[in-house]
Amino acid sequence: MSSLFRYLTASCILILSLLFSSEDLYSNEYDVENEVLTAAEGFFIALKEKRFADVWESLTSKSRDTIVSEVFNEINKKEARIGKEVVKEDFYKNGELARLYWNTFLKNFDPDTVLEKSVWNIGKIKGDTATVVLKYEESEYNSELKLYKQDGRWHVGLVESFWIMKRYIK
Repeated sequence: MSSLFRYLTASCILILSLLFSSEDLYSNEYDVENEVLTAAEGFFIALKEKRFADVWESLTSKSRDTIVSEVFNEINKKEARIGKEVVKEDFYKNGELARLYWNTFLKNFDPDTVLEKSVWNIGKIKGDTATVVLKYEESEYNSELKLYKQDGRWHVGLVESFWIMKRYIK
């Protein structure tokens, strides 16, 4: 009877530990999904509220670098030459170029399209990469917003998500 009691006790402990560990996995998965959705929503809210410094901080390093390069190239096509570092610094300080860029961006994109007129679903989350699937109410197609974990937090991959479309729009 003693060995049966030990067997049952060990079995109960094993079952309980599996239950609690799977609950932790579910909790951690939910926490990551919540972090991803909060980061994505925060980006669009900051854009809507014209908090451009927060918008800039929400972006991935690739998105920031691409935007700086595009602004640098455009300015140097038309106006006096300025250095790429000047453009980069302006965006980090939320300077005149940054505000001009984001205000122009907002003339072509209404954040309410995503915030109020789209359904959001969490897509794949794998390691430091995540997607949020956006379904605009007036479209038959979904869009995928890509997010990447950098420096310990999730950042919106604006370029990684949508710049491929720019090739076709030109």
